[in-house]
Amino acid sequence: MVIYLIEDDEIQAQYYQSMLVEHGWQVKLLLDGERAFREIQRMPPDLIILDRRLPDLDGLEVLMWVRKNYSNIPVLILTNAILESEVVAALEAGADDYVIKPPRKQEFVARVKALYRRATETRTLSELIEIGPYRIQTSEKVVYFHHEAITLSPKEYEIIELLARNIGQIVSRDKMVYQVWGRLPDEAAFRTLDTHIYRIRRKLELTRYNRLILRAVYMHGYRLEYMGINNMMAPAS
Repeated sequence: MVIYLIEDDEIQAQYYQSMLVEHGWQVKLLLDGERAFREIQRMPPDLIILDRRLPDLDGLEVLMWVRKNYSNIPVLILTNAILESEVVAALEAGADDYVIKPPRKQEFVARVKALYRRATETRTLSELIEIGPYRIQTSEKVVYFHHEAITLSPKEYEIIELLARNIGQIVSRDKMVYQVWGRLPDEAAFRTLDTHIYRIRRKLELTRYNRLILRAVYMHGYRLEYMGINNMMAPAS
């Protein structure tokens, strides 16, 4: 699991980091909101731990931006406040959980584990993804277009499922390479990814006519966009 720890106090941040790396998690320290924006766009993490107060931005601004652009990333808020109103404000802005600073080690680690587990369980429950005329059966790793199964390579399938689970959101090229191929991104990996994207567009006929397009977002990554009236991605009931 990759965690972004957004905390302006470097000494405290390193202390929190030490608690988490003991469990084998990768923790990246980000000391201000602007850098957090850049890093999240470059490679979205599995989980975010966010200080309520940052030197350049209110932590709630960062939280609301994450919720708007990366709604599936779980966020744990760190706060000095014991006022109920501040905790409520964070939860209403989209925080999944909170911890009062300074956190107790066992409780802190347990909350991170529980939050990530809940987020993972929620994602795995959606075995069927439907977007307009497309249906992705994740348990079978098959994509249907107008009820006809489309032949995709294993990597092509992984890419389209990743994009579909983040429909309407930018998925960075770095994240796609790392998640699909399990390797650090480089120019050769990006060329391979772009070739797979070309094939996916062609095989799935991702066009405005079919109401689903796969857009390249310059310097960021790719975004799958549904052109219907409503975003029709939903788990099967």
